[in-house]
Amino acid sequence: MKNAIKIFLVFSMSCFQVIGQEGEKSFSLVEAEAYALEHNENIKNADLDVLAAEKKIWETIAIGLPQAQLEGQFQQLIDIPVTVVDASLFNPAAPAGSVMEFKMGQEFSTSATLSVNQLLFDGSYIVGLQFTKFYKKISETAFLKSQQDTKALVREAYYNILIAQQNVDLLDSIALTTKKLWDQSQGYYEAGFLLKEDLDQFEITFNRMELNLKNAKNQLLIAKNMLKLQLGISMKETISLSQNFEEVLKEIESNNPALQSFNIENNFDFQMVNQQKTLDEYSLKNEKAKYLPSAYAFLSHAQNAYRSEFDFFQDKAWYPTTVWGIGVTVPITTSGQKVMKVQQAEIKIQQDQNSIEQLKRGLEFQELQLKAMFINAYEKMHLEEQNVSLAQNIYQKSLERKEVGAVSALDVTQKQNQLLQAEGNYIAAIMEMLNYKIQLDKLYNQ
Repeated sequence: MKNAIKIFLVFSMSCFQVIGQEGEKSFSLVEAEAYALEHNENIKNADLDVLAAEKKIWETIAIGLPQAQLEGQFQQLIDIPVTVVDASLFNPAAPAGSVMEFKMGQEFSTSATLSVNQLLFDGSYIVGLQFTKFYKKISETAFLKSQQDTKALVREAYYNILIAQQNVDLLDSIALTTKKLWDQSQGYYEAGFLLKEDLDQFEITFNRMELNLKNAKNQLLIAKNMLKLQLGISMKETISLSQNFEEVLKEIESNNPALQSFNIENNFDFQMVNQQKTLDEYSLKNEKAKYLPSAYAFLSHAQNAYRSEFDFFQDKAWYPTTVWGIGVTVPITTSGQKVMKVQQAEIKIQQDQNSIEQLKRGLEFQELQLKAMFINAYEKMHLEEQNVSLAQNIYQKSLERKEVGAVSALDVTQKQNQLLQAEGNYIAAIMEMLNYKIQLDKLYNQ
């Protein structure tokens, strides 16, 4: 019985461990990006835009296919129309001015009409077909741009978690040391070896560190929630990162964005401004197509029945009417409206070309600027890292000297503040470097 209970407990604990492991999602940076591309709602909507563009193509194609409709109609004449004619038409002996009245039509009538229309030629339709196919390409580019933006937001959130975690670890370590000093100082004070003001100084330092640590943990929680938002994960779920800050920095060093070459054709902003020019070229084609004639064919067949009583379901006569034909519309003049629209479209294309050239120079300048700023931030980060190491050594020395009573609590607090300032500068330099790295990745479409 005891063995059975032990087996049950071991099995139960194993199950709880598995459940805990399955409940927490762990991501590397690459895994987080891939997960977001699959689950982020913005990506899903952009993908649906591509699907909608495909449907738009078939909608436009359908305009040029036969259009058929069936129409049915029933009516009852409450008052049958009366026709009045000169009585002399039927009776020459009728007195002058006399008239004859008789009703025209039947009280009940019904009809069923089948109509078919077929577009034969329309210049705007041809341009529309070309445009819808290009519109799908625009949607695909927007989808890729949405993926790029989402990846950039995921990277930013991922980096912020790593930075926040590093800050928490440092503050936690300092808080533990401060608590230890405070506890020791209370003993020294009770033994008469420490002034009350030194004890109070340690308490102030400890309280401040506790508050800073609490704020840092809140920032870490916010950073994790931001990553959940970009990943499309519920805020109730738990996530963790499988990479640490050092691993991410090594990846950046091995794939230094400042050493990348810039192919402007891969930049989504450049692609989209070129697509805008193509759109306006289609608009110009459409305005010119309005000079062309349009033609269509039509066929209509109707069955009509007229009754004095409602007996349409009886075997009585129905009267057919069938007609077909071709219609042609030839534009002659719009008093210069079409000419002005064509010229406006041509001007818009010239403006698009100017925008392309301006954007090209702007992107080239942006690359040079971002590379310079990234290199500067990268060097600054390493310099601030050295300053953190120096500040840690100074702070550690002050702790050792405090142990032997060589320095006061105020001196230790000053060295601690110096370390915190150095760490703050280091974190700011890291964030600055990573920000430029993300911008370069977007510029290079990586």
